[in-house]
Amino acid sequence: MRAHSSLLLPVLCLTLLLSLSPAVHPAHAGEEPLLLVSGNYEPYVIAQGTRPGLLSEIVTQAFAEQGIRVEIRFYPWRRCALMVETGEAFAAFPYARTDKRARYAWFSDVIWVCRNVFFYMKGRMGEFDFTTLEALRPYLIAGTSGNYYEEVFREKGLTVDYAPGEASGVRKLWELRTALFAEDELVGRTLIARIFPARRDRFGWTPTPWNLNPQHLMVSKAYPGARELMDRFNAGLWAIRDSGAYDRIVESYLK
Repeated sequence: MRAHSSLLLPVLCLTLLLSLSPAVHPAHAGEEPLLLVSGNYEPYVIAQGTRPGLLSEIVTQAFAEQGIRVEIRFYPWRRCALMVETGEAFAAFPYARTDKRARYAWFSDVIWVCRNVFFYMKGRMGEFDFTTLEALRPYLIAGTSGNYYEEVFREKGLTVDYAPGEASGVRKLWELRTALFAEDELVGRTLIARIFPARRDRFGWTPTPWNLNPQHLMVSKAYPGARELMDRFNAGLWAIRDSGAYDRIVESYLK
């Protein structure tokens, strides 16, 4: 029996050491980058350009602070959400928290706050503003499918013409096919400057935002080790805020 015990001891010790060691995910070990997904959402996320986008840089830098490499792939917004739900991707960004999404995802600390407004043509609407969302029921509004506000607008009884990409909303305004276009102020202004650079003064946007919308990394509950990775991302995010790197990235895009 003593001989058997001495043979088993190294095996038992090795088993114990392995059980006490933290699980190593490929993203921890640096063997392959962590998969993030997003839609093209200038200036926050840029699929093709000289720079990757304001939020792409912030997210990448926060992970780098923790020694984690990431890869960002681009898909339609609905596909991004599905990849998070199934665990095919670790996370998607930038996403707002909703009860529906919270069933399959966790949400990181806030990475940005969007100022959601309505764009319009000055020649058609004058200097337009609103008091409540219900007051917009007479108007046809352009929106982007897969956006969190689909649920909100449906509950408020608004009439919305949805399309997969944000650029279509600007074109619908120009062609007078819709009266309003729901979008983040910075995104809408960027789109107008790119699509109609010589005519951008003909567009206006409401002084009143209908929502100040916190944005997050939407993290898959089905992805192995996701909670720990999200905690590390949050730590990296606060580190770049404290160091001033976050503000420097923002300022470089808002010049």
